[in-house]
Amino acid sequence: MTKDLYTIGETAKLLGVSTQTLRFYDKKKIIEPVYIDPETGYRYYSYKQFHIIDRIKYLQGFGLSLDEIAVIIKEGTVEGLMPFLHKQKDDLHDEIKRLQDRIRDIDWYINYFSYMKNDEDSGMFIYKIHQEKRYILEVPVLKSDQLSDMEIRLAAAKASPEHSGLNYRRLYGYKISFDGLIKQKFEPYTYFIYLRKDPGTRSECFGELPEGDYICFRTKILKEEWETEILKNYFSELPKPRLILALEFEDNLVDWSDAMYEVQILI
Repeated sequence: MTKDLYTIGETAKLLGVSTQTLRFYDKKKIIEPVYIDPETGYRYYSYKQFHIIDRIKYLQGFGLSLDEIAVIIKEGTVEGLMPFLHKQKDDLHDEIKRLQDRIRDIDWYINYFSYMKNDEDSGMFIYKIHQEKRYILEVPVLKSDQLSDMEIRLAAAKASPEHSGLNYRRLYGYKISFDGLIKQKFEPYTYFIYLRKDPGTRSECFGELPEGDYICFRTKILKEEWETEILKNYFSELPKPRLILALEFEDNLVDWSDAMYEVQILI
């Protein structure tokens, strides 16, 4: 036979919640005991309240906050519930998109560390790749700059309020001089980092790397040790390239000074 009142312990056991949870619901004014013994302070719930407690648990499973649920229960109508469900659904779709973007970023970073392990060769060789359009945050490089100056200037640009909220992909690179490349000299004129996507706004620090075919080779560019005769012969009858990139590929997490670079020459 159904009882009129159930202790807080009985209610908790029947509905699969803790007594602490029921006390918290009471504190948040979501659902209160129908009776509190004035002498013992014992709390009692009615059988008719069980479906409300079960609904609270169900809505929590959707990710709704207790503050939102308190409003819903107080309203007590389907019409009052629907806006919260639609908003939560939209929020979850946004969260799925954020998680999918994060997974893509992780995949990109895995590929970043494995990319330079492909086609290893002891000597210099030239190959061609096709690149989609890429987006970068870049700063100018001055002739008097040390590497530390470039790093600090780019770090300041990344940290500026104007660029807050941007999503970066941790690949650093330089735009470098073709004349310097032919002379076996590292002569950068901008320093940049990849952006995940088009930032959608304009800034003097935003840049685009055009889609197209790139002639490439790999070298430790900071050591200025690449073979220039191969390049001179390759480009002897071709127009002077208008864009040359040197992209850094780290092989460890603590020292970048000996990193391998992929030089990409737009053709």
